[in-house]
Amino acid sequence: MRKLVAITCMLILLFAASACAENVTGYSYDFFLERYAENIDFINDNAGRMMLPLIPAKQDAGWGDGREYRVIGGEWLTMEMLLEPINDVIESCRITLTAPADLAYGSSTYRDFSTSGYQSYALLMAMDPGETAYDRYHLVTDVESWLATGNDFQKQIGVYNLIVSRTDNVVTMVFTNSTATPTPTPVPPETPVPTPTETPVPEE
Repeated sequence: MRKLVAITCMLILLFAASACAENVTGYSYDFFLERYAENIDFINDNAGRMMLPLIPAKQDAGWGDGREYRVIGGEWLTMEMLLEPINDVIESCRITLTAPADLAYGSSTYRDFSTSGYQSYALLMAMDPGETAYDRYHLVTDVESWLATGNDFQKQIGVYNLIVSRTDNVVTMVFTNSTATPTPTPVPPETPVPTPTETPVPEE
């Protein structure tokens, strides 16, 4: 009887998790990778580059609910993508491009940073629903034109809200899935306050 109850509880939890996951819609991680690879080919053909797609690393989100990160870490380009646990739907994606302080045209640092810039284009375009890489490249031109005015860029792309901001030499591009339930930031436990004790007074 206890075994039957335990199995029933497990099934309820599984169905509940599936129901929650079905409410999260958006691009799957595999769809993103496919578009990203197409965008790399498009940029290589049109900018004379010879880039390969970067391979994101897998990291547990640490919340105990199955969510995972896909992470690209680099000197000038980083990406942090959060996936929901059932269908690997993208919940959020943050792409950060940081220009080096000693950037001089024609230097090896400039060439390396240019590659990071093109890679950021390909990642950005992979979150656009356009059928072809050419269609998706319009998002890059929109962002560049808007940032040139000194203002942040904001656009709703399907279920994703995109906010692009620039602070000094750092450009941050954040996609947030409007159908995903925000995960609360864990609150660290309070440090217990020791109970004060009276200092014994020596007898006279």
